[in-house]
Amino acid sequence: MTIGELLRECRVSQNKKQKEFAGEILSPSYYSKVEKGKHKITAKDLISLLIYNQISVKQFFGRLDENYEENQFLEEKLNSLLAQAYFQNDKSKLEEIRQQIKDSCLSSEAKTDQLLYADIFLALMNNSLRGNKKLQDKVREKLFSMDEFDEAKIMLYGNSMRFYSLSDNKIISQSLIRKYRETNNIIIQKYLVSLCVNMLIILIENNDLKD
Repeated sequence: MTIGELLRECRVSQNKKQKEFAGEILSPSYYSKVEKGKHKITAKDLISLLIYNQISVKQFFGRLDENYEENQFLEEKLNSLLAQAYFQNDKSKLEEIRQQIKDSCLSSEAKTDQLLYADIFLALMNNSLRGNKKLQDKVREKLFSMDEFDEAKIMLYGNSMRFYSLSDNKIISQSLIRKYRETNNIIIQKYLVSLCVNMLIILIENNDLKD
């Protein structure tokens, strides 16, 4: 798939005309030719276009990779397995999944991310995350850089709320609740309830009774 073809797919999925999608970044005529592959687009303009239309830069470039869908499915599967193993308090299963990640064909970046999730869940299970400042910093950094949250990542955040400021927790928890409040996924529904309970406790502890 070419950049032009993928841009067109993103535009159509948002039900936008070319002029609306291009905004002030490119002229409609120039953008039209980009979609058709007749004109090239600079990296700067492409990223500006993606941000303007609220399209994940990482996912966009990922889809240009022929192995993207296969790797995406594997990442989602591993995340789900990690969440299930943690939920079932199965340390040996977590260790086994961690080894699967190391042996997988994921990209080095994706593998690093998945290994981080595994290490965090193992630390949570061993009650050692609270005393591990380095790992806490990685959790905060990773959660703030995420484009999307899935079961494992929401669970990870719920178990890491104590490592964030009150204002950060308000922003993250409210955005997650707004985004997933209509979901039919029972596991995510349970995690959202947990986020609400955790947030209430944190607010009470901070004497923030208004919120």
